[in-house]
Amino acid sequence: MDERKVKTGLRVRTVNLGTTKGMLIADRHILARCNGITGTVLQYVPGHGGDMWFVEHDGTGEIGAYCFDELEAVE
Repeated sequence: MDERKVKTGLRVRTVNLGTTKGMLIADRHILARCNGITGTVLQYVPGHGGDMWFVEHDGTGEIGAYCFDELEAVE
């Protein structure tokens, strides 16, 4: 997804998860990452320049951290 299109409240699906190397994010948000899950973008991850975003997963309420290119918009 184009990084300029990611915004708070956007409905997304996670795709093609990459490495978490270099991410300075709490373990609970790294461990919550899941490929193919839908959710809602909450906010950008501070300290990552808008490249990383917190996404609340549908059904579980867990919050994972994802790079903008690991997200695709859903209706």
